[in-house]
Amino acid sequence: MTSLHLSLNPPPSRRTIASRSPNLWLLALACIAAALGGCRSHELPNTASQPYREEVKNFYVGLAALQVGDDVRADSALKSSTELAPGEPAAWANWGVLALRQGNFELSAERLAKAQKLAPQNDHILYLQGLLESKRGNSQAAIDLLRRAVAANPRNTIATYLLAQEAERQGGAEAEAEFERLLEGILKAQPENQAAMVELARAAAKQGDAATLKNMVAQLRAGAASWPAPVQQQMTELEAAAAGSDLRAAAVRTAFLRNTLMRVPEFRRSVASLQPAAGDEAAPFTHFLRLATPAFTPAAPDTGISFHIAPAAVDSSGAWSWIGALSLNGEGAPVVAAANGQTVRLASGASIPFPGGSRHVAPGEDSVLSVDFNYDFKMDLVLAGDGGVRFLRQDSPRQFTDVSTKTGLPAAVLNAPYTGAWALDVEADGDMDVLLGSSSGEPLVLRNNGDGTFASIHPFHGISGVRDFAWIDLDGDGNPDAVLMDSAGALHILHNDRGGVFHEMPLPAGVEQVKAICSADVDGGGTLSLIAVEATGSIVGIARTDGPSQWTITELARVPDATSWLQGDVRLHSADMDNNGAVDLVLTHNGAETDAKSGALLWLGRGQGQFTSATQIVGPDRIFAIADLNSDGRLDLLGLSPSGAAKASINAGTKAYRWQVIRPRARQATGDQRINSFGIGGEMEIRSGLLTQRQAIDGPQLHFGLGDQDGVDVVRILWPNGTERAEFALKANQEVLTEQRLKGSCPFLFAWNGKEMAFVKDTVPWGSAIGLQIDSIGSPRIAATEEWYKIAGNQIVPRNGYYDLRITGELWETYYYDFLKLMVVDHPAGTEVFTDERFAVPAVKLQVTATGPLQPIARAVDDTGRDVTEIVRTQDRRYLDTFGRGQYQGLTRDHFVEIDLGRDAPATGPLWLVADGWLHPTDSTVNVALRQGHAQKAEQLSLDVPDGHGGWMVARSNLGFPAGRNKTCLFNLEGLFRPGTERKLRLRTNLEIYWDAIHWAKGLPETQLKMTKLQPSLAELDYRGYSVVRQANASSPELPDYNQLASTTQVWRDLEGYYTRYGDVRPLLKQIDDRYVIMNAGDEMRLRFPALAPPQAGWVRDYVIMGDGWIKDGDYNSLGSRTVRPLPYHAQTLYGDPTGTLEKEWVYRHHPEDWQQYQTRYITPAPFDDALRSNAAQ
Repeated sequence: MTSLHLSLNPPPSRRTIASRSPNLWLLALACIAAALGGCRSHELPNTASQPYREEVKNFYVGLAALQVGDDVRADSALKSSTELAPGEPAAWANWGVLALRQGNFELSAERLAKAQKLAPQNDHILYLQGLLESKRGNSQAAIDLLRRAVAANPRNTIATYLLAQEAERQGGAEAEAEFERLLEGILKAQPENQAAMVELARAAAKQGDAATLKNMVAQLRAGAASWPAPVQQQMTELEAAAAGSDLRAAAVRTAFLRNTLMRVPEFRRSVASLQPAAGDEAAPFTHFLRLATPAFTPAAPDTGISFHIAPAAVDSSGAWSWIGALSLNGEGAPVVAAANGQTVRLASGASIPFPGGSRHVAPGEDSVLSVDFNYDFKMDLVLAGDGGVRFLRQDSPRQFTDVSTKTGLPAAVLNAPYTGAWALDVEADGDMDVLLGSSSGEPLVLRNNGDGTFASIHPFHGISGVRDFAWIDLDGDGNPDAVLMDSAGALHILHNDRGGVFHEMPLPAGVEQVKAICSADVDGGGTLSLIAVEATGSIVGIARTDGPSQWTITELARVPDATSWLQGDVRLHSADMDNNGAVDLVLTHNGAETDAKSGALLWLGRGQGQFTSATQIVGPDRIFAIADLNSDGRLDLLGLSPSGAAKASINAGTKAYRWQVIRPRARQATGDQRINSFGIGGEMEIRSGLLTQRQAIDGPQLHFGLGDQDGVDVVRILWPNGTERAEFALKANQEVLTEQRLKGSCPFLFAWNGKEMAFVKDTVPWGSAIGLQIDSIGSPRIAATEEWYKIAGNQIVPRNGYYDLRITGELWETYYYDFLKLMVVDHPAGTEVFTDERFAVPAVKLQVTATGPLQPIARAVDDTGRDVTEIVRTQDRRYLDTFGRGQYQGLTRDHFVEIDLGRDAPATGPLWLVADGWLHPTDSTVNVALRQGHAQKAEQLSLDVPDGHGGWMVARSNLGFPAGRNKTCLFNLEGLFRPGTERKLRLRTNLEIYWDAIHWAKGLPETQLKMTKLQPSLAELDYRGYSVVRQANASSPELPDYNQLASTTQVWRDLEGYYTRYGDVRPLLKQIDDRYVIMNAGDEMRLRFPALAPPQAGWVRDYVIMGDGWIKDGDYNSLGSRTVRPLPYHAQTLYGDPTGTLEKEWVYRHHPEDWQQYQTRYITPAPFDDALRSNAAQ
């Protein structure tokens, strides 16, 4: 290693320097020059040095940021990585990947060139350079680089397939022959790759190669047994075409087969091994190429771990039947609590009656539930016993108030006997519900109405009694599924269909009866599995799979002397007891009787689903809880002695492994409430280097063991409402907050303004939301699909003879574009034109309204009497915000702004109120919550005017609201005022509407307008990524910056299904015909319209974007929000969950050719869920 050191020793004298050998002097100069010049690019830090540790940290933070979609942090970390180790090619390559994903081709080329110079024969670097040249349009340069990549590693199938595509684009027999040879090479490396078989079959059919075609068709048939019926039909038709004389027809059938096969998970995996999804083509390195890569595996189990018994921090003299550790506020060490059939006592000093009934029946293991049921970030208590259920609100750690009678639950529910209580959010509406267990009968859920009351519901059918319960997402769709063990020990797994609806899934064979259940990411693979103890003594992991069997069952461990150990009640826990970075299993024997098998068994995890043999833990006879009782970073045990004395078993591990406690927390209790206070039901994933662990969020604190890892590079929270957040380089015991950001609204419209692409406003489609839940009516019918929005004349400047517009999808939504045009509106100087940009039912009229110049109002006063005239006088991005925030996002108190038009406003004739502002909307989750209990209902805008008797009256109601950001609302004031009354009005609502400017204008309906509708001369769909979004303050909207990307990878759990392939989409936009562009989050539609000659003298110009289509968001409470289907069409106005197959959809049946030519891109949410474990090169 060459380095330049600064010494604090005094410099040598001139005499000393002069006396040294000239050769040594020249050598020293040469070394200094080398250190400062080109040789520096080969420097690598010593693996024993602090710079090496910093390099490892920066490299892996940069990698994680690339994978979870934080491009800004990735740029900073990878820049530091290349500075710390300029001789490490993987650092330069990953930095080049970032620039490539962002479309900064020159910068990417520079960085990749440095990587390639350091590792000239690395096939992945050569592939990245070839991919770059392909995106630049330099096909021959791409081919040359890709040939070098394949020569360096013939098993690099992604490089091989991209080379094959580039070769085929050249055209001609030689290119087609090379394509076929390359596909044959892929099949040598991956003989079972069905995607390669389909492509080779297509190529063979094009070339008339009947032998190869029939061979590929036969191989496809051999693997087709589990394909669904529509795919089988396409396969049969391909076989018939391959057997015929017209092989060109067979080439067409391969295209149909490939597109139909995309619904089969196995086939999608084979496609991904050849061609990663958009945004993922440029995969980063996960390992160093020249530096030594640290080992990122769990540390060795601490087999010397031991426990010593100590009194628990609660009254140890009592005869207790239950003991637990409660986190009352999500901070610090938990509070120990103990209970018997009469009392619950907390170490904090609180003492609460337990509902044990007249016989003082002892509480069960799950009879004391700690849950925040009133969203105040303090954990309350729900007690479930033989005498009923009681709700205890926490006022302070020492004081709890019984609010059971205020819940609105009937006495028959409050006083029925129960065996346990568990927390869940059954309909994902942001508040915590309670499942009550009983010895028999259908499980009862108490649904939280969000206003202090609860309602009894029965979402889990066909089950009698509940002994245990788990709330975990088993299939990776973002929604926790319900796992119940009934009173007879039978296992039930109920899939969460969203919206509070569940259906029972077929069980894997052999696990119908179990003794205990829990959940964990047992192998570090990032998927939560159900873990069950079978009566035979086998402890198995049960994981959902997308294969035909639906489940995989893996034996993890065995209970020694199972017949004796499993006689009574047992509980299974998962936790990292030794902090080595792998989950451990703890089996506790908690029957009322005690015998030689009391206490617990411990299996220490080795990683990859491997465990040590069971060891008996020396501790209390009956163990109830696992928690860090003394804040030393090690998990302890809490239990009871045979006499009922409270005991702690303190962990005394022998290894000084590291650990991390992370506290998930919603940011605020008002103005949002889409996520419950501590994120219960979500998931948390951490990564240290490449060591990944995932846990379900089941409480205010999560404990992770780190083994020998220095710390956590990234924690990624998947919140229970579907959003995610990543934090990097965590400090110990760090709190992670949610972000209050929009997840659904509409697409963004940008236009070239002569200097840059700038945000204009939210655009089409906005109001035609499929499956959206409205607070009082459920999912409404679509009132209109066409919308017009104005673009001011100074927001578009012609560019090389065209108007340049961009529509980007950046939220958790899918868009269906049937029609797009740009209307040029020329009008006389001194007049204004507007479109009414409200959402209302019935829909606003699609028209251009001409007015005179905007006129200032005389005065504006809010409903508190505050003069707000200056705030709304001009459009300056200062917004009227004096109404506060409500309980939920988008809804606040009833409020108004009172407007005095002034004496200049005409008393007769057309008159308009022109109000500019934006809406912070509710969403389906909020609207579902509003339907429950006694929460206020959303009130649209209304206009009140003086009634002539000193009061006010409603002049016009149900006026809707602004359709998103930067919108202008027109209110017709003609004939509004009563004779003799003041020219005042009140604009009233309880929605979060922020007014920027309010004016009046005289209507000029006779004004001559010149309106020209333009078809796009270019309409291209492509992948772009996600803009940096900035919000000036809490009153201002989130505004995207087109010129800076925040992320270029999947950041939402995308709706699954077929989307429009990238490229020219003009034929789909020409007219309203139910043929449309299906656009995903991260996509961009680039539009060019031919520019017109400037308007004639004395005239000015504005524009209107005209569009028709639909929008669907991914909100868990929106109907059909998992999938692109059902496919909308104009004759249908009401939509729900999709039924049947794609082939039965109305749109498919009328336009099947579109699924051959356009709707060929299949998207799943898997890359989002697997962000920290996929999309990387080794």
